[in-house]
Amino acid sequence: MEIFKRQSNIPLYKQAYSWMKEKILNGDWEPGKQIPPEPVLSVDLGISRQTLRQAMQMLINEGFLYRQPGRGTFVQYSKSNYRLSYLYSFSEQMRELGKEPSSKIIDIKTNYRPSDAIANKLMLKDTGRVHKIVRLRLADGQPMSIERVYIDVNLCPDLHTKDLDRLSLYTILENEYKLQIKHGDISLQATMADEEQAALLQIPSGSPLLYMKCLTFLQNQRPAFLTLARYPYDKYLFTISMPRKNEEN
Repeated sequence: MEIFKRQSNIPLYKQAYSWMKEKILNGDWEPGKQIPPEPVLSVDLGISRQTLRQAMQMLINEGFLYRQPGRGTFVQYSKSNYRLSYLYSFSEQMRELGKEPSSKIIDIKTNYRPSDAIANKLMLKDTGRVHKIVRLRLADGQPMSIERVYIDVNLCPDLHTKDLDRLSLYTILENEYKLQIKHGDISLQATMADEEQAALLQIPSGSPLLYMKCLTFLQNQRPAFLTLARYPYDKYLFTISMPRKNEEN
């Protein structure tokens, strides 16, 4: 049985695009699952591989599919909505979306001497030291971000002994050290993944990333920690609600 109408005014690649998109939207092709290989799918659909690639590229451009070199083409996970209207942890974000958060420690140093720029942001003296924690953040086992955190060792001297693979940093600071987190100042910019970041995030080197800097403050307005995080562009949607600025008369 022929799937596509060759005499139609709609090009074959657009018909194939619509057919594959419907497979994704109705759940036949599940998020994170590999779709059939090109040779198999082109035969099943009765179209050339070139036509199939055109259709697949449209879906990749729209964020429905993604390629992993040497592995194949996969259905993209839905984007995680990161609301910038209030401050909340990665773990809180993921659980709100029905996903199970976890972390993988990439590097951890205690009594680490930060750069002058980081020390200034954290309002540390020349002798000030920090915990430096680098983690790969995951949701349902899938890489979601690379996070580097710098926090004054005086606030939590034995932080490096805590279960940072499983627990949220916010949870540890608030529950175990009784620190009251008040707010955070956030900035966002575009960057690209280097080879190490790409390997951790399982994306091609040079892929676009969203780079976030967040300086988090305590109730007494003291800087608590600085987070530098990199997010794959196609896994996050950053949203914010902004009131209209009142014009002065």
